[in-house]
Amino acid sequence: MLYFTKEKYDCTGCGACKAVCPVQCISFISDEEGFSYPVADSRCIDCGKCERVCPIVYTKDYNKKDFKQYSVSGRHIDNKIWDRSASGGAFTAICEAYYNEGDAIFGARFDDVQVVHDYINDINNIGMFRKSKYVQSNMDNNYHKIKELLGKGNKVIFSGTPCQVAGVRNYLGKDYDNLLCVDLVCHGVGSPGVFKKYIEHLEIKHGSEVKSFSFRNKKVKMGRLLEHVIVVELANGKKIYNEKDPYNTAFIQTLLIRPSCSECRFANIKRVGDLTIADFKKKHELLPESKELDNLSTIIINSEKGQNVFKQLQKYMKIYSVDINDIIRTNPPLRVASKMNKNKEDFFYDLAKGESMDIVLRRYISSPKLHMKIWTSLPDRIRGAIKRRIRWLK
Repeated sequence: MLYFTKEKYDCTGCGACKAVCPVQCISFISDEEGFSYPVADSRCIDCGKCERVCPIVYTKDYNKKDFKQYSVSGRHIDNKIWDRSASGGAFTAICEAYYNEGDAIFGARFDDVQVVHDYINDINNIGMFRKSKYVQSNMDNNYHKIKELLGKGNKVIFSGTPCQVAGVRNYLGKDYDNLLCVDLVCHGVGSPGVFKKYIEHLEIKHGSEVKSFSFRNKKVKMGRLLEHVIVVELANGKKIYNEKDPYNTAFIQTLLIRPSCSECRFANIKRVGDLTIADFKKKHELLPESKELDNLSTIIINSEKGQNVFKQLQKYMKIYSVDINDIIRTNPPLRVASKMNKNKEDFFYDLAKGESMDIVLRRYISSPKLHMKIWTSLPDRIRGAIKRRIRWLK
C-alpha cells in the first residue's frame, strides 16, 4: 500500500480522491491521532484523477471575481428553531428559502456517536443537521449521490467545511444551476479517534451507554448567553449538562484538530460556497441596537446564486446589515488558519500510553488567566459597551 500524501497537512480527509478513483483502489486508514488518510493499493493505474480532484493540489476561484461580496447577520424568526441552532438559525433559513418538496439537503449528523455526512429529502427532518459537530465527518458515498441527484435535475443543497465544499465542486467538475453550496467559517475539525475514546471514557465514568452527544446548546446565566453547553444523554435516562466540557475545550484550544487545519488554504475571505455561514461575533459591540440576549448568525453572500437565495431570507430571518470588514476583523478564520497547540504532540503521546482520557485532557487544557475569568463573567451587554467605548477613544 502507498500513502500518496507526502505530508499530513497536505490532506484534509475530504474523500474526493476515493470517490473519483475509476478502479476503486483508494482506502482511508486512520493514524495514531484518529484521522483518516488515503492509501492506494496495487490496482492504481496512475491516471492522476485523484490529484486533479484534490482541493489542496487543485485550488481555484469557485465564484466569479467580479461579484462583490457582502455580509449580514440575522436570527431566525421562529424561536424554537433559534433555540435548536448553534447560533442564529441561518442554515435552516437558507434551506427554507431554497428548498422545494423532494429536493436534497446534505449536512453532517450524528450516527450514534460518530459524525457522518448524509442527506434528507424532507426539510422537516433538518434538525439532525443543526448545531456544530466538533468532529470530522465521514463523507463516504455522498459524492456519487450528489452527482446522481443533480444529473436527474433535483435541486441539491450541500453544506460542509470549505475543504469538503471544494472537494465536491472539484469532483463534479462544473457548476450546476441546481446546486447550492454553503460553507462554514471553520476553526478546524476534531479527531474522530479522540472523540470515540472520550465517549468510551464517559460510558465507563457514568456506567451507562452514551445515546447522544450534543454540542452548542444555549443557556442564559447571570446576564450572559452561554453557547457551548454540552448535553450528553445516557441509556439509563440521565442527562449530563456541562458548561466546560473537556473535549470541547481541547478542540477550541486546537489540541486535537487535523494537521491540515493549521495550514488551511481556505482560511480567507475568498470563499468556496455560494453562501458562507458562521457565528456572529461581538454582537453587542457591532449591533448595539440589538438588545435581546441572544446570538445571531453571520451570512456572507459570495455569488449571484447565493444572492438570489438571500433575497428570500427575510421571510425566515430578522436581518441586520453588517460591514464585511467588521466580519473579517472579528472572525479570525477569515484571515488566518488556526494555530496548532504547541502541546499537541505531547497530548497524543500521553494518550497513546493508555492514560485516562480525562486525566490527559485536563493535563493539557489551559485555564484562563484571572483577568479573562473576570472579563468573561461580565454580562454580554456590558462587555459590548466597554468595547464600543474603547473603539471610540481610539
